[in-house]
Amino acid sequence: MTQSLKPQPLPARGGLHPMRVGRKLKISEARALEMSLGAWICANVPKLTVAELEAAFAHGDVLTAAGEKLTWDTPASVLQRPVFMYRKAADEDGNLPEIPIVHQGDGWLVVNKPQGLATMPRGAYVARTVTVALRRQLNNPDLTPAHRLDRATGGLLLFTARRELRGAYQEMFARREVQKTYQAVADPLPLKFVAHPLHTPLTVLTDPPEKPGWVRVTSRIEKEHGVMAAQIVPGEPNALTYLRPTAARVRLAGREFVAYEVTPHTGKTHQIRLHFAALGIPLVGDPLYQGFNAAPFEVDQPPAGTTSLQLTATGLDFTDPQTGEAVTIRL
Repeated sequence: MTQSLKPQPLPARGGLHPMRVGRKLKISEARALEMSLGAWICANVPKLTVAELEAAFAHGDVLTAAGEKLTWDTPASVLQRPVFMYRKAADEDGNLPEIPIVHQGDGWLVVNKPQGLATMPRGAYVARTVTVALRRQLNNPDLTPAHRLDRATGGLLLFTARRELRGAYQEMFARREVQKTYQAVADPLPLKFVAHPLHTPLTVLTDPPEKPGWVRVTSRIEKEHGVMAAQIVPGEPNALTYLRPTAARVRLAGREFVAYEVTPHTGKTHQIRLHFAALGIPLVGDPLYQGFNAAPFEVDQPPAGTTSLQLTATGLDFTDPQTGEAVTIRL
């Protein structure tokens, strides 16, 4: 008996994978369509302009999962199978920075993510992302991040270089088996504030028994879809951060600040930024949480005289899931 083979995924072009066109249709629904594929897409995918769609068909950028090129006049009944389209990124300018590679393992690597680049294509940031820049730089469309950093945060970011390794390294981060270390810059810690445990919505403990010499901050963090800033709310804690001031001092915009070592034990959105803000010492340059001398939110390049977010991922410690060996990476 002949076994049918599942087609391989369509390859990336310029570091970008094709998007699926339109919603998934039932086979009976697709077969009943009495119009062209082009007309159906115009009516059902409003984010695509007619001119953009015509150009995509003309360049052979609309295909089936098997790679068969489709035309405007292809019957829409073809939608009983997935249809894909390669689309030029709206933020494409051909001027992506080179991504510094800090460490290379067997099928994975760690880069120093520049501030201002998103980790992955999302929303308005598609081409101007570390993922797309690195795929183009290394000519490897399979490069995929195993975790994420905020667009405003720089530092260590781990990518897998082979498709079959994605799950192992992504799950390692999801299971919180990686110790992540950050450097943050803020005002001195207000000792009178952390001299005793505080209760809802924030709990702060100095010199906790499990990590002497550090400050433990716990809270419940929630983020509403469509709202950029996260919030600390009453309830069962779901965010844990350890921090401690170092001897290093950082001078920015005419003021002196303290460099902190930070190790988050959970990965909530904006966790470090929000915990520092809740302590009354928002990170320098943080536009969302009233940081000193911050640039306006969501600008690609901070205007002259402003300060970028002072948060950098400086350390990764984990056991390599392939070899079982301990890995320590420092920036």
